[in-house]
Order: sequence, then C-alpha cells, then structure tokens
Amino acid sequence: MNSIQIGLANGIVLLLLSLVCFSIAFIAHKYIDAIESRLTNCSYVSDTRKVWSNAGLMGKVMRGGVIAAVVMMPKIHAKRGLVNAGEVGRLPSYYKKLLVVPIALGSVLILCLIALNLASRLISQ
Repeated sequence: MNSIQIGLANGIVLLLLSLVCFSIAFIAHKYIDAIESRLTNCSYVSDTRKVWSNAGLMGKVMRGGVIAAVVMMPKIHAKRGLVNAGEVGRLPSYYKKLLVVPIALGSVLILCLIALNLASRLISQ
C-alpha cells in the first residue's frame, strides 16, 4: 500500500464518518423526544433534558449521547440511582439500536483512521 492509497482510504473513512455524524444529528432531531418520553422516571435523563432543552439540535445530540450511554451501560447508571433500570429495559430495541449503532460504527471508523495513520507512518520510514 502506498501513500496515495492510504490517502484515498482516509478520504473514504472520513466520508463515512461524516455520514455517521449526519445520521446522529437526524436521529437526535427525529427521535430523542419520543425516547425521552419513555424514560420519565430516569432522573439523569430528565435533568439532562432540562439542561440541554434550549440548545437546539446540538442539545438534542447531547441528550441523545447521554441516553445512548445509559442504554449501553444501564447497570452502572442504575446502581448509582441515576436511571430506572426497568424503564431502560422496557425501551424498545428499535430505539436502542438507533442510539447504539451509530456510536459503535463511528468508533470503528475512528479506529480505522488511527490504523491508517500508523500505516502511513510505517510506509514513510
């Protein structure tokens, strides 16, 4: 693999990463209010909603990130009394997938960028 191929691969990964960012913004805009309405007894979610409700789309993205963290680690949040574990468990799997899949995909793409960066450094030596 030469530096041109690594550059093209970086461009493709960055394009995919930007699509993931747009999908996160779309999901936040369309679904966060519906998801929050199903988590009414979770103090962490309601407090986050109060803090970020007037911040527009960025606030919805932040609220979505908090809910995604709760969905990915419900036991830790429930142990600290931040969420109702029953409500998080009853959240439809469709919503859980909407929150977790873009974050997981974005993480994989960032790891790909790191690997490509390391590969370019090894080739240039």
